[in-house]
This record gives sequence, structure tokens and C-alpha cells, in this order.
Amino acid sequence: MKKIALISAAVTLAVLVIAPKFVGDNVESQVIDITDALNNHSIYGAEIIEYQKGWFSSTADIALTINVNDIFNAQNGATSAAPTESNPTVMAKLVAHHGPIYVGDSVGIGQAQYSVVLEGEGFREYLQWDQDSPFYRNQGVVGLFGGLSYEDELPAMTASIEEESFYFSFSGYQGKAKSEGDATHFTGLAPTFSFSTAEFTTTVSTLDVAMTSYGSMLAAIKGELLASSSTLSVEKVTIERIEESTVTVNDMVLTTDATLEDDGALANLGMNYTVSSVMADDFEASSLEFGLEFNRLDTDFIKAYQKFNNESLSTPPLEMAAKLTSLIDDHLLSLLAASPELNITHLSGTFPEGDIRAHANTKLVNIDTLPDNLMNPSFWAKHLDAELALDAKEEALVWLTSLYLQNQFQSTVEGASMSDEELRAVAEDQAPGVLDMIVLQGLIVNEEGRYLSTIAVKDGFSTVNGTKVPIPLAQ
Repeated sequence: MKKIALISAAVTLAVLVIAPKFVGDNVESQVIDITDALNNHSIYGAEIIEYQKGWFSSTADIALTINVNDIFNAQNGATSAAPTESNPTVMAKLVAHHGPIYVGDSVGIGQAQYSVVLEGEGFREYLQWDQDSPFYRNQGVVGLFGGLSYEDELPAMTASIEEESFYFSFSGYQGKAKSEGDATHFTGLAPTFSFSTAEFTTTVSTLDVAMTSYGSMLAAIKGELLASSSTLSVEKVTIERIEESTVTVNDMVLTTDATLEDDGALANLGMNYTVSSVMADDFEASSLEFGLEFNRLDTDFIKAYQKFNNESLSTPPLEMAAKLTSLIDDHLLSLLAASPELNITHLSGTFPEGDIRAHANTKLVNIDTLPDNLMNPSFWAKHLDAELALDAKEEALVWLTSLYLQNQFQSTVEGASMSDEELRAVAEDQAPGVLDMIVLQGLIVNEEGRYLSTIAVKDGFSTVNGTKVPIPLAQ
């Protein structure tokens, strides 16, 4: 028994002594992978300036860069002076204590305990914060089986440009992340931030973020598509304009959702935006909601578009047409063949004049070849499958139409010489007549004080409020 106990103790000691070396090699490999992923981005750059690997801990100095000059030179040509002598760079300091039992600021069990600090001293020329705090700090633990947990923070800070009457104040940010299986849950909170100019002051209160992402962080850094869901909420936004009314927006919430299907070949992206109320002296609205869906998107097209979009900033304008043509030739058919959908799931709001509700579902179907001329409207009309609906209180739609007409009048020669009050009066006078004309055309109907409309498009024909109507462009 003593011999077995001695062998067991020896094995345990060997694991505790030798394992950190292997963990350290793995930490170094991951740092290199993340740095390479950042460095392969056209906007960002990353370089390991120094890496010191010990048996139980390692440190690294990493230069993080934004390629401002490269982008500027691509867009403006080599003859123009770059905005800075060199690309803006900030140094990140990584300290990692190797497991399975790590020591350092604390003692625990895990693959590695780490901290990443950006001192950000170069930012102090523009921003002011506590001298004893770094600009950004991230501290966490990589679990024995690859899970990740961390806390990160930005300090409270201010900025001002006296000659331009610009002021900025930020209360700071604190965030957390924790892995559970293949999911990583992120949360973050920024209590307040505000900025002001000579004309207005904007204050944002209680910005709260929650996100769940499925997949590795390295994949996310590389820009790979991951299933995810997120919620961003803001308790209140106040815009105070000098000698004008104050605008207050309450309870803004943005939710997003991304899912993958067919083994990752197709992606579905959803967004929903709600506002509890908007108030100003001359305007009031409540229960505002806008929902948008992109379904059945070919992921190869999305990846190619992301690459095109990332490279576009550093691509000379004269080369952009060729890159866009290449994107279309290589990936447009696969996008359209998957029958992509664009749906406005809901568009609604309540105003003093009444409520308005609408939705629209659209998709392209049965496309297996592209036309010689992509601008041919007949091709798109024949492959469009759509359904749209509107339900609005009569007074609310008259008011909305008058706003549209007022905006149109402003761009005319006659409207340019009119005051806002005169433009509003003309628009309000003409709006009912415009809607009556649309009713006569059969595009909307008026039933018991509500304007209603349902329009469907399928197989080159449209159905407007129950009446089938051919689409000339599709014939």
C-alpha cells in the first residue's frame, strides 16, 4: 500500500511539475494564432514584439495597430500626405500563469490564468482617466477543458476640446464572459456617457449588453460565421438642443439572432428594434417596433462579401469595380439559388393621431441561372414571391403622408422659398387628396376609419386587395 501511495504521489507531483510546460506551449500557440488572425485583417494589425516563456508563467508584449495610413493611401493615392507619420499603435501586455494549478495574483485550478492590459498612455493626450488605471484590462481563466471565463473593464474617462466647445464624459464599462459547453455568454454594463457641443448635449443612461455566441473565440476573431444571440438595451437617451425642444427616447432595445442550417451552408439573421416612447415638444410616439429578417443566406457569399467589404477600404477606387464583378461572378448565383428571404416582420407605432402596423415578406425563388443583364426588371419580377400588408388609423396615415409631402416640397424651387410653417400647411392640405387618389386606384381601401392594404406578388402576377393584376414588367 505504501508503494502504491508513493507511486501515486510521484505521478501527481510529475503532473503538477511537468504539465505547466505543456500548458505554456499551448498558451504560446494560441497567442500566435490570435495575433496572426488579427494581422490578416485589412484594417487591423498585430505583432508579437517580445514573448518570454517560463515553466510556470509567460509574458508577451503585443503591438496592436489600426492601418489608418494604408487605408488613406489606397483611397487617396500615394501623392497625398498620410494623416500620421505611422499607423496608430497601442501596446498590450499579456501575463499568463500556467496550470493545472496556477499561482500569481490568486491560486486556482485551470489550464491558465491570464491578464491582458492596455496601458494606453498615448491616449492620455486626448482622454483623461485615473493615473493608476490602465486604459483597458481583461483578466480571466482558461479552463482545463478549454472553457473561458473573464472580466474586463474600461475606466471612467473624460475629454474636452475647448476651442470647439466639445466635451465627453464616460462612467466606465465592466463586462464578464463565461463558457458553458460550446456557448460563451457575455454581459456588459456602461452606466452613463454623454457628449456635448455648442449646439446640443446628448446623454445616454444605462447601456446594457448581453450576448451568447456558439463557437471558439479564435473563429470569431477570424470573422467566421457563428450562431449567436444578443440584446443591447439603453434605458434613456436625452438630446438637449440649445433654444429648441429636448428629445427623450426611453427604453431602447435591440435584439439580434443568427442561426446556421444545412451544416452551416445557410445562415438566418434576425433583428428586432423597439422603443418604449419618444417625446419632444412637437412630437410624441410610443410602442415603436421594427423587425427585420434575412433568411436562407448562402454562407459562402457572406464570407466572400465580408472579405470584399474588409478589403474595400484598402483597395484603390479604380480597382473596386473589378473586385465587385469578381464577387458577383463567383457567388451571386449561389446566393440566389438558395431562395433568400428579406422580411420586415413588423413595423408599428402609436402616435397621437393613431396607430400604424405593417409587414412585408419577400423572397426570390426558382433561380438556377442568371440573366445576361442583371438590370433586367422582368427577370426579377418573375422570380419574386412577396406579401405586404398595411393597417393604419386614417388620421395617422394622413399625418404620415403630410410629413412625406413636406419633405418632397422642400426639394422644389417653390418649396425652398417657403417657411417650415408654410410647407407644413401645404402638405397637410394636400395629404387627404393624395390618399383619396390612391384609394381610387385600388391600392388601399378605407374601412371604418382605417386604411387597409394587402398586396401579393407571385409568378409574375400581383394581387391587390383581392384583385389579380398582371405586372407589365414580368410579361
